[in-house]
Amino acid sequence: MPARMTRASSTRRDFLQKAAGGFGGLALSSIMATASTDLGTHFPARAKRVIQIFCSGGLSHVDTYDYKPELERRAGTPFDPGGKLQFFASKPGNCQPSFWKFRRHGQSGAWMSDLLPKLATCVDDMSF
Repeated sequence: MPARMTRASSTRRDFLQKAAGGFGGLALSSIMATASTDLGTHFPARAKRVIQIFCSGGLSHVDTYDYKPELERRAGTPFDPGGKLQFFASKPGNCQPSFWKFRRHGQSGAWMSDLLPKLATCVDDMSF
C-alpha cells in the first residue's frame, strides 16, 4: 500500500463547504449591487483603458516596486515576526533583501529597482 493515498472524489463535507461559500458569494454580490446603485461616484470616470498585469510566478514585488528599507537593515538576521513562529513547521530562515538596488524615479519620486530600467523611465504614468 503506498504511503500517500489520494482520493478521487470529494466528500459530502467538502461539497457542502464549497456550496455554502458559493451561495454566500451570490448573496453578497446581490447586496453589494443594490448598495452600489444607490450611491454615485464622487469623481467622473476619465479612464478609457486599463491594463492589468498578472504574472503567475512572475517577479516579486520586493524585487521590483516595493522598496523595503527595513528588510535591508535586517539582512542576515533570523526572521521572527514578534514570536509568532508556532505556525511554522520548521525553523524559518534569515531575512534576505532584494538583489537589486532601489532608486527614486520620475517627478513623483516613486521607488523602483534597477531590475527594470526602461520601465522606470515612465514610472509617473503607472499606477501602483
